[in-house]
Amino acid sequence: MKTISIKFYLKPVRSDKVKLTVYTRLLYNRSKAEFTTGLRCTKADWNNTKEQFKNSSLLNQKLAEITEKIYRAKNELDDQSREYSARDLKALFNGEKRSSMLLTDFYEDYLRNKTKEGRTTESTTQKYAQTLSYLKAFLNEAKLRAKRINDVQLRFITAFDEYLKNVVWNEFGDRLSKTTINKHHSRFKAVLNDSINKGFLTFNPYRNFKLSFPNSKREYLTTKELNSIQELDLTENESLDKTRDIFLFSCYTGLRYKDAINLKMSGISKINEQVYLRIDQGKTGERREIPIIDRALQVIEKYSFSNDRLVKNLVLPTMSNQKTNQYLKYIANLAGIRKPLSHHIARHTCATTILLDNNVPLETVSHWLGHNSVRTTQIYAKTSHEKLSKESKRINSILK
Repeated sequence: MKTISIKFYLKPVRSDKVKLTVYTRLLYNRSKAEFTTGLRCTKADWNNTKEQFKNSSLLNQKLAEITEKIYRAKNELDDQSREYSARDLKALFNGEKRSSMLLTDFYEDYLRNKTKEGRTTESTTQKYAQTLSYLKAFLNEAKLRAKRINDVQLRFITAFDEYLKNVVWNEFGDRLSKTTINKHHSRFKAVLNDSINKGFLTFNPYRNFKLSFPNSKREYLTTKELNSIQELDLTENESLDKTRDIFLFSCYTGLRYKDAINLKMSGISKINEQVYLRIDQGKTGERREIPIIDRALQVIEKYSFSNDRLVKNLVLPTMSNQKTNQYLKYIANLAGIRKPLSHHIARHTCATTILLDNNVPLETVSHWLGHNSVRTTQIYAKTSHEKLSKESKRINSILK
């Protein structure tokens, strides 16, 4: 149970240069509220240390009654098992309708409680924190920093959506995709659902805001494009060289960025003369054991004596996801690739060009990528141009 701090202090009044008003200050759950007690006295009649009148037991009794009333209000709010702030205590003390927490305070409490109770992974926590940072930026821009959780309505959601559409997230002027925007909405929607459970909202305003997730095109590299990156001479630029290797390693293993960059040599082992990697996926928690093809092994061997390998036992050199995606744009230009290259395209390339185009069964591809369902893998199973070309040549040979 969180504790409350109650302080009495003197505050000057313009209308009276002799006497000062006794104010009450409440501090609770990182929030503050102040209100007048209606009592007044001179500085000489007030004991700052004890926060009471020097020579009036009657007035001190009134301060005690105020303190008791505040604690009764706190007990009443505690019994409701809801989050509340110092302002709520003040409102209940004054007989007013209960106010509500600030939107950002509620969001932070929601995230803190989920983390404390172990109901979220570190990755999910970071994503919720990113949504909160966008929310705070929107509130600041719209001059709504004092927005309360129970004041969130459909028009607020709509305005937040418009803000997200105009966010520029990197130095190249790229804006958030529709899918990314909807994921931010989904997280905020979950926070508002929690506010309903705690009695701050009667219904979720997202009820009237439809989230549509478009069928996004799964961009991937063809064999020719992949080889053009493989054959680049980047020996004069260490950062681009490392980025290329991180990208290629995921093209040949299908690992997500975080799983690849955190992979340690302890996750590499030999089974029946075949080298495998074993990993517990950060996103799904599923364990994967997949064979490592020769091109991926070449990347592993290249960094055998790197500091990241010798000190941290990491398979790959360390580099942030942001820097990786930034350098990949330069690599795409050098390789003559016009596609918007990002690390996630490596995973799509593994699924399509490395596996499916080489007739690896869908069920095997599903395990390779660590999908919980083959239905997820089927998204990648759309026929590629390369496979169509192979089939066309096969049919031509039959018809000759």
